[in-house]
Amino acid sequence: MVRKSSILLACLLAIFTSCCNSLPLSVHKRWIIDDATGKRVKLHCAHWVAHATPMLAEGLDKSPMNDIAANIAKAGFNCVRLSYATYMFTRYANNTVRDIFHTHDIPGIVSAIENYNPRVLNMTHLQAYEAVVDALGDHGVMVLIDNHVSLAKWCCANDDQNGFFGDRHFNTSEWLQGLAFIAHHFKGKPNVFAMDLRNELRGSRQNHHDWYKYMTQGANTIHDINPDFIVIISGLAFDNDLSFLKKKPLDLNFPHKIVYESHIYSVSGDTHRWRVQPVNWICNATIQLLHQQSSFLLSGKNPAPLLVSEFGYDMTGGSFADNMYLPCIVSYFASVDLDWSLWAFQGSYYYRQGKVGLGESYAVMDDDWKSYRDPNFTQKFELLQRMVQDPTSNVSKSNIIFHPLTGYCAHVNNSKELVMGDCKSNSLWSYEGDGSPIRLMNSAKCLKAVGERLPPSLSEDCLSPQSSWKTVSMTGLHLATFDKDGDLLCLEKDSNSSKIVTSKCICISDDDSSCLDNPQSQWFKLVSTNV
Repeated sequence: MVRKSSILLACLLAIFTSCCNSLPLSVHKRWIIDDATGKRVKLHCAHWVAHATPMLAEGLDKSPMNDIAANIAKAGFNCVRLSYATYMFTRYANNTVRDIFHTHDIPGIVSAIENYNPRVLNMTHLQAYEAVVDALGDHGVMVLIDNHVSLAKWCCANDDQNGFFGDRHFNTSEWLQGLAFIAHHFKGKPNVFAMDLRNELRGSRQNHHDWYKYMTQGANTIHDINPDFIVIISGLAFDNDLSFLKKKPLDLNFPHKIVYESHIYSVSGDTHRWRVQPVNWICNATIQLLHQQSSFLLSGKNPAPLLVSEFGYDMTGGSFADNMYLPCIVSYFASVDLDWSLWAFQGSYYYRQGKVGLGESYAVMDDDWKSYRDPNFTQKFELLQRMVQDPTSNVSKSNIIFHPLTGYCAHVNNSKELVMGDCKSNSLWSYEGDGSPIRLMNSAKCLKAVGERLPPSLSEDCLSPQSSWKTVSMTGLHLATFDKDGDLLCLEKDSNSSKIVTSKCICISDDDSSCLDNPQSQWFKLVSTNV
């Protein structure tokens, strides 16, 4: 009976993997689509480091490879951005994992790998990397192969000689050789859908001429060998800047296989500003800069897909700037239903910057790879891991009321109260813009403010001034109406319960630089959906 159940489970897993991650993928306008069906495939990925000095996917000293792959899928990720260093395959392809670990003299790590993954140490780097790809495939997880560096090391610094074409560790011929090797070797691998050309181009040698020249050569190299792969194109300045494409688009003969990538962190700007300027100001500036530098690609005459291939936050909660930045950026991601990859999944490193077993504060997993570092991780990312915009859908548009600080969505409970809840079974709303009511879908009722610190009611009086809502503040993240005395009230998550109430709006003035209170409990985003 156990044997039959195991066979049935394996068959179901194979069917699930086949139907849900049908490859190859292509591009239609700003969307990534399944070639076979034309349906959108939304990427919600995690980064798994395999490019660092030991040249092995992290964590195999903490858990069996298969368990890590299973945990990635369990955490809601449908793909992994799996990094590699060029030299792994151009110079050290035939070296075993044991050979490289021997040079670092970290016997405790070696013993732990031998315990959890006994076959890995005698594998070559290529065999170990491929085993990780296959383990992910066994759990229905797609793989984006990321050329992170050439010399295996921690990344990145402006002067690390690993950053731009012609640097000491960025020989263009060897780089192209590495891309060609990967494109050929992983051709036909069922869960590998894409390669990126290079992570975080940077340094004093950066220039547009070489960018166009070598990005074209790299993309053509991959496509000529493996036309099924999506090719992911990075910009300049640590993957922050693609703005030069506004004047001169990249001219390739296979635009249906091109996706652009961008990175954004709180450290992409001045982190101190989150403390000394109004949060609404900084959030607005952050989103505007992202749009100017990369997300402009999503719209216009010739839209193209954008993958934010790195963003993340200190999951210990210890970074003030990250705590401010994350709800801001999450609100934007949800509003445009962006494809993304989170830095990072790995809870620790074998050996990083001279330290053995160093933990990763930005990691989904804790140092032991057993629990989530941020206990609220699942809820914070639940909506982002959903597809809410489907270009082929015939479903009428509606809205989700999303609270980016917590990751919760608004529900109407059995008592007809507005409360916070998960984003899987949330209520849906119609809204026609500033000055209109927020109506519960398939109902005659709408939200009506009752008073300060009180929950809004579900009322049929949708022509009342207290039922007329508008977005206020430069972020557009405050939903406000007037009370009977003409005072402006904003939706707010009640601090002592799951209820949503209306309260005096916090720091919504565009010209008051002295207001430094945190308004994020009042941030709500009407996220458009047709799914």
